[in-house]
Amino acid sequence: MPFWIPLGIAALLVLAIYLIRPTAQALPVASTVLWRRLLAARKRRRDRLRWLLSLLLATAVAGLLSVAASRAPWLQPGGGDPIALAFDPSPTMQARLPGGGPSRIELAAAEARRIVAEAEAGSRFTVNADPTPLTSAEMLALLSGPPETLSNAADTEPAIPTARQVHVFTDGIGPFTPIVDPGTETHAVSVLVPARNAGIVRFATRPPATRTAGPEALLEILATDPAGGQVPVELTVADSETIRIRRQLELEPGDRFTALIDLGSFAPGAVTARIETPGDVFPLDDRAGLIDVHAANTRTAAFSPAHRVRGPTDPWRVVVIARSPGSFADSAAALALDADASVDVAAVRAAAGADDPPPEDPLPAAHIATFHRTAPATPPAMPALYLDPPQAVAAGGLSPAAEAPLSPRRIDRTQDSHPLLEGVSLLDLPVVLAARELDPRCTALASAGDRTAIAACDPAPASGPRSLTIAFDLDHSSLAQRPDLAALFQNAASWLTETPATSDLITDTGLRNAINLQADWATRINDSTLEPVPTERLSDLDRPDRRPWSWRTLALAGLLFASFEAITFFRGLTL
Repeated sequence: MPFWIPLGIAALLVLAIYLIRPTAQALPVASTVLWRRLLAARKRRRDRLRWLLSLLLATAVAGLLSVAASRAPWLQPGGGDPIALAFDPSPTMQARLPGGGPSRIELAAAEARRIVAEAEAGSRFTVNADPTPLTSAEMLALLSGPPETLSNAADTEPAIPTARQVHVFTDGIGPFTPIVDPGTETHAVSVLVPARNAGIVRFATRPPATRTAGPEALLEILATDPAGGQVPVELTVADSETIRIRRQLELEPGDRFTALIDLGSFAPGAVTARIETPGDVFPLDDRAGLIDVHAANTRTAAFSPAHRVRGPTDPWRVVVIARSPGSFADSAAALALDADASVDVAAVRAAAGADDPPPEDPLPAAHIATFHRTAPATPPAMPALYLDPPQAVAAGGLSPAAEAPLSPRRIDRTQDSHPLLEGVSLLDLPVVLAARELDPRCTALASAGDRTAIAACDPAPASGPRSLTIAFDLDHSSLAQRPDLAALFQNAASWLTETPATSDLITDTGLRNAINLQADWATRINDSTLEPVPTERLSDLDRPDRRPWSWRTLALAGLLFASFEAITFFRGLTL
């Protein structure tokens, strides 16, 4: 029953009792002179004030006791029942509110203080994955401290301790999904406040498009603005000596600005790109750098002793197995490999059929076996690159294609963090794909709906070489006309042939040399499935914290008021 019902009933009863007047009784007296003098001497206004004070005290006593007796849920002791608070550690929680307001994580702390203040008396609280129970006072002290203490969880998906309720404070942008016990009452508390932002989402060196071209860098900028309209952006690119590029851009929200930057005239050392945007609320994606452009273009790698050892400046040796040498000669893959100075095609062989005798001459020593529109019955003993394998054949972690007509699709999901896609932009790329099953031990690097466009298999050490499958036809894709294909092939050669020791070496020497970059989803600070925070919630962020009153406190207050009423009555101050 709502607490205001007994409160209203008690107030009405007290008022009714004070308004009831006893029936006047006739009393014969000898004279009324004394009574007139007595009534004239009394101060009627004082009597009315005494009556009003008595009514207020009686109403307060009845109200406090009735509310305490009702034991409203917000007055009940929690009995130590834990309430879990989980804070999204995604970088977008550092985005500030429009107009220079607090950040989203600070807004989350304010929302958490409201929940703690309104919780049942005696409740206990936990924060993120820490199982240590905190009292309401300790929790309020923690929430009033630096916001960094709320989102420093190393795990992106922490296991929340068992609790009666779980409140997840998030803006709904990042992939934050805490692990909660099934059946637990879970509430997602939105701290989403749409605002303008522009960010650098890609800044990486690119392989030269031809053997004579110099080093290049791919730069991509993304902008978002809930108000619509163009977003003004000032871009500067500088090396260790001076600013080499300065441009004023006008970006449409959601559109991606892409630029290829010729690094041939840049000084050795780091190259830094910066952007400035009026009203930008997320500064973490306004800067990106390349550690050392010239060092990044000097490849150092080690390979398995089973294959030809490659020196630091030697090209990768590739052997190609195709339907026929002629079918491969003018293909998009052949043109891309021929233009790549870091790749040497050692031989092109025709694939052997099921009834064909094995070739008399063995394959030459090579680092990578590339299968063009074909696939072997037995995986090779060296790293393998499969390009558009036949639909009826399994290859590189993909099963044979289902018998269904091919349909054009667009790539809508990519694993941008994988080194194979560094400097490669595949989103919205039109492709024609067959429906294939992906081996659970492999990873889908690019997908179009429910179909895998690029698959990478990385077996456990000593259990086999790596493999990469590009499941669509390059000759019928716009990727063949873009420099992304050269970058993809160079990344594939590096990833297929590297060993675990080489992986660390490549990271340290700057092959993966982009720094201070945020993921695309971090720059899209408004792309959320959650409802924005209501405006009235933002107007009282600084209101002081309050603690709820327990029913015992209200009952004690009612008894104190009753005692005060008794004292004033016996002293003649109230009626």
